[in-house]
Amino acid sequence: MISLRYSTIGEKRKVYEWLCLSDTTPTFMGDPYFPDHPIPTWEEYLDDFEDFYFIEDEKEKGSVMIIENDGEEVGCVCHSSFHLKQECAELDIWMKSEACCGKGFGTTALKMLIEHLQVELRKTKFIIRPAERNIRAVKAYEKAGFRRVVNKEATHKEYYLSDDYLNKYGEGDYGSESTATMTIEI
Repeated sequence: MISLRYSTIGEKRKVYEWLCLSDTTPTFMGDPYFPDHPIPTWEEYLDDFEDFYFIEDEKEKGSVMIIENDGEEVGCVCHSSFHLKQECAELDIWMKSEACCGKGFGTTALKMLIEHLQVELRKTKFIIRPAERNIRAVKAYEKAGFRRVVNKEATHKEYYLSDDYLNKYGEGDYGSESTATMTIEI
């Protein structure tokens, strides 16, 4: 039984370790497959994942939620909205270890998060942007209902990103050519 709960400030380090120091990390950043996307240091991570991600009362901007399977922590699902148009949320997900991958936890968690954000924050448009090279992630997101976008630039500018953040976040984490832009609308 999959469930989601808001993470806390005290879990910031654990979330960093799952993202940046686990056996899943090489599938989306760092050597040997992503030398062009280096693993952030703890300090760089703190700059990217501001405190609001770990404070439930500030969930309108974004949040990190812990995925649990029968009470056991298996990973994180994240949303951010501060840089998007009102009805939109950008999602991200990572498992704490390879042992938690390939079991449907991520697909289920994404569907649950989308439903939660729709009810709690009235979000209706969702975007997720993995690396094109991360075939496993792309397939999992397709199972959750996401579809690839062909015209990424138009999608970012007209559909999702607010004008203030277009230059900073428009190309995604992997650059415009290497980022798979995927969306779902409810």
